[in-house]
Amino acid sequence: MRNLLAFLAALALTFAGVGWYLDWFKIRSAPPVEEPGHRSVNIDINTKKVGQDLHRAEEKVQDALNSSKEDPAKRAATQAINTAKEVGN
Repeated sequence: MRNLLAFLAALALTFAGVGWYLDWFKIRSAPPVEEPGHRSVNIDINTKKVGQDLHRAEEKVQDALNSSKEDPAKRAATQAINTAKEVGN
């Protein structure tokens, strides 16, 4: 049970770090004018950017899966041609 909780915590922290890095959300804190001693926290989530980034990631995964399903002989020929080009330079 502890391992599951640790895994979920690591997953949440990873998601938060990646989301912050990719500008999926912004967290702002400011003292309110009306009541001294309290803080106001505002979390702004950019759902359009999250959707666009997830769609791009899905496309990349699909491309990777499709390229791995290619005919092995064709893939080997392409690699041989690329290797020959690199050696020739």
